[in-house]
Amino acid sequence: EAWTPERVTQLRAENRPIYVDFTARWCATCQANKQLVFSSDEVRKTFRDRNVALLKGDWTNADPRITAELAKWKRNAVPFNLLYLPGTPKPKVLPEILTPSVVLDALE
Repeated sequence: EAWTPERVTQLRAENRPIYVDFTARWCATCQANKQLVFSSDEVRKTFRDRNVALLKGDWTNADPRITAELAKWKRNAVPFNLLYLPGTPKPKVLPEILTPSVVLDALE
């Protein structure tokens, strides 16, 4: 589903883990990350089993809200991925290059 700050707040109030993918269609690294990570049966099963909310911040057309969110994290490009875990005050910032094990380890 689409990323908004309001949706993150709502899902955090529900104590759900949240995976946020700031991406763009023109970003080759973003597309490679998606293909590698989300083609993994283990990642899909783990996300399903843990009821992880998947939010997508599509920056293809330079959405100003996403630009502001990236700037808040001192970023000016995608890919940028965050993982919010219940009971933790701040999300984990994932590396630009992802693998299934990077994502799964971040969930632990």
